[in-house]
Amino acid sequence: MTGPSQDFYNFLVKKIALVLSSGGPRGAAHVGVLKVLEEQKVPISLVVGSSIGAMIGGVYAAGVSVAHIEQEWLKIDFWRIARSLQPTLPIHGWSSGAAIERFLKELLGGDRRIEELSIPFVAVATDIDRGERVLLREGSLVEAIRASFSIPGLFVPVERDGRHLADGGLVSPLPVDVARQLGAEAVIAVDINLGSKRYRLNHPPKGAPGLFEALDLAVSIFVWRLTELTLALSPPDVLISPDIPDDSLVGSLSYHRAEERIALGEAAAREKLPEIQKLLA
Repeated sequence: MTGPSQDFYNFLVKKIALVLSSGGPRGAAHVGVLKVLEEQKVPISLVVGSSIGAMIGGVYAAGVSVAHIEQEWLKIDFWRIARSLQPTLPIHGWSSGAAIERFLKELLGGDRRIEELSIPFVAVATDIDRGERVLLREGSLVEAIRASFSIPGLFVPVERDGRHLADGGLVSPLPVDVARQLGAEAVIAVDINLGSKRYRLNHPPKGAPGLFEALDLAVSIFVWRLTELTLALSPPDVLISPDIPDDSLVGSLSYHRAEERIALGEAAAREKLPEIQKLLA
């Protein structure tokens, strides 16, 4: 006599979505969260990502191990970033993004189609001509990640279906509502933006911000407010939001602080384990 089928067990498991926010170099904290979720064997049925969240979430949904993602992130240094930002002509953005695409293809072992991934995945991008949110649910995974990650001015927008697609964080830094719309029964959301606001409030600056810091803060304030509105309108079941000691959205391309941020993400996820276990009960 055989036991219950795997389909039976899958039916019993609640459909849990993982939503990963935008946040530039702070995205290393996402890796720390994934380490804990993998360790605890949390069954993820859907991944939704915006900007850096789309990059990490898309690679994870494609089956790349968290250990490998962490290993690659820790390799990033100033020169690797500089090579990825070589200028392009005509100037629709500083970089064509070709180096990012090559990196993703190496990490994935080639391009993949989103509809064929082991975990359903959605990348959130922005139609920069219309100011509309665009959900990328099929086609090239590399192209979708590149579109969601394309910071205006820094990267050339991705042209797809007659639209020019740019960074998803412009319209949806924490797309919890997307996961709900797609049938998630529970949502674990990882926000890596509001923690920088909390850090700044707890460590007020001694003087007025300089020119570039002021411009960067203007973007950060916009993202903070949009994230707060998102959480008010569509709260997740579990919110993981590590305090990250960096009040800058882009900073000085500070990917070198990856080890610290991975640890912060891991610690924040462990604090939420009681809430996560309730979802699994």
